[in-house]
Amino acid sequence: MGKAKSPWAGLATLALLGFCVGTFGVLALFALSGRLAAMSVTAAISVIGLLLGTALATGYAALKLSSAGKVRVALEIGAFIAALLGAEIMIHIVSPDPPSTQHARKMDADRLGVPFDLRTKSEIVAELRAQGIDALPGISREWPRQPRVRQQLPEGLFPLSHASNVEVVECNEAGRYVTFHTDEFGFNNPPGLIASGHVDVAAIGASFTLGHCVANGSSLIARLRHIYPNLANFGMAGSGTLSMLATFREYVEPLKPPLVLWIMHPWTADTRDELSDPVLSRYLDPAFSQHLFERRGEVDQAMRSIAIQVQYEADASIARAVKAAERDRFAGILTLSLLRKRLHLPELLEKPPEAPDLRPWEQSIDLARRATQSWGGRFVVVIMPLYAEVVSHDLAEPLHHEHLAALLRARGVDVIDTVPLFKSVSDPGSLYVMHRNNHPTAEGHRMLAEFITAQLHVVDAAGPRLAHDGSSP
Repeated sequence: MGKAKSPWAGLATLALLGFCVGTFGVLALFALSGRLAAMSVTAAISVIGLLLGTALATGYAALKLSSAGKVRVALEIGAFIAALLGAEIMIHIVSPDPPSTQHARKMDADRLGVPFDLRTKSEIVAELRAQGIDALPGISREWPRQPRVRQQLPEGLFPLSHASNVEVVECNEAGRYVTFHTDEFGFNNPPGLIASGHVDVAAIGASFTLGHCVANGSSLIARLRHIYPNLANFGMAGSGTLSMLATFREYVEPLKPPLVLWIMHPWTADTRDELSDPVLSRYLDPAFSQHLFERRGEVDQAMRSIAIQVQYEADASIARAVKAAERDRFAGILTLSLLRKRLHLPELLEKPPEAPDLRPWEQSIDLARRATQSWGGRFVVVIMPLYAEVVSHDLAEPLHHEHLAALLRARGVDVIDTVPLFKSVSDPGSLYVMHRNNHPTAEGHRMLAEFITAQLHVVDAAGPRLAHDGSSP
C-alpha cells in the first residue's frame, strides 16, 4: 500500500510554482525597466544568478521533490519571507527614516539630551523682522544655478555674496540658529574691513570658511583673526571650485592681499555641476569678470528681492515632504525599502560613479595662484576634513585628500592638509556637531585654527610679511 499523500502537498506545490513564476517575473521586470543596465557588471551577474537560481530551484522543488519535501521547502521559504517582512515592519516602527535633515538632527539632539529648535529658517527670519531687525535667510552659492532662482535675477548676473548690512540667519545644526551680520559687500566680516582696502589675508571657501553653524567667535576664521586681524572672509555655503575662482577674481584680486587662503574640502574638486553653468564656466577665461566689486548695489537689490521668497518656497517644499513621509510611513514594506537601505544594497548594486575630471579644478587653482603671485602674494590651499572621509569612509577615492594634495604639490602649490589632524583623534566623530555628518564643532574649529596657524608661520617665514599680533588662536 502506497504512502499517504500530505494534504498540504498540493498547496505547497502551488506556492512553490507561484514563487518560481514570481521570481522569473522579478527578473523580467529588472531587465525591462533598465535596472540591470544601471548596475555594475558584477552586481548584474549576481542579481541574475540569484533570481534565476532561485526560480529554477523552486521550480525543481515543486515538480521533483516528495510531498514532505515540498511542504518543508515551502514552509522554509515562507518563514524566510515572514522574517524579512517582520524585520522591515520593526524598522518602520522603531527606526524609520527621518523625514528631513532637520528632523534627523532633532533625533540626534534628543538622544544627546540637547534642546533643538525645529522651526524653519523662514520662521526665524519672520520673527526677527517682526522685531525690527533687518534679517534675511542665509543663502548658498548653489542658489543662482537653480532655474527658479536664475529667472528672478537680472540677465547674466551670478551673485556671489549675501545682501549687505543684514542679519543673516545661517543654519542650525547644534540646536540653535546661528546668525551673523554682513559687511558692506555681503560677507561675514567686520564692517569697513574690505572697504578699507587693508586686507592682509583673504580666505575663500565654502561653509567651513563661512563658519557654518558654529558660534561666530568660535569659527576657524574668527580664531585666525587673533593672529591676522585684517583677514577678510569670502566664504559662503555651497561654494564649488568655479564659484571660489569667481569670488577670487571679483573680490580678492582688487585687494591684492599678501596671502590668499583657498580653503576647500574634497567635494569642491568635482566641478561637474558648476561647469554646466553658463556664467561660472566663463571664469576659466582669465579675462572674464562680472565686475561685482563695483556692482554691489545691484547684487544687494537682487538678493534682497529673492532671498525670503526662495527660502519660504524651500521650507514649504520640505514641509510637504515631511507630511507625505508621515502619511506614507508604512509604504514600501512589501518591497523591504528600509531593510534594503539599512543593508546598503542600493549602493552595492549601483554602478560606481564616474571619476570626476579634476583638470578644471587644477586649472582654477593655477589661475588663482598665478594671479596672486603676479602681485607678489602667497597662495596656499587648505584641505578641510569631511565627515565622509574621516568618519564614514564613503568618499570617492579620486577625491581623497592624499590624492588631491599630491596633485597640487606636484604643480608647486603650497598645501596645508588638515585631514590627518582629525584622523589622528581617537574619536574623530566627536569633532563633528551631534556626532553626525555635520560641520566641525567649536573644538574642531579650534584644532583646525591652531594647526593652520602653525603651518602658516612656516609659509609666513618663506613668503611676504603679514601683520599679526603673535597671539594664539
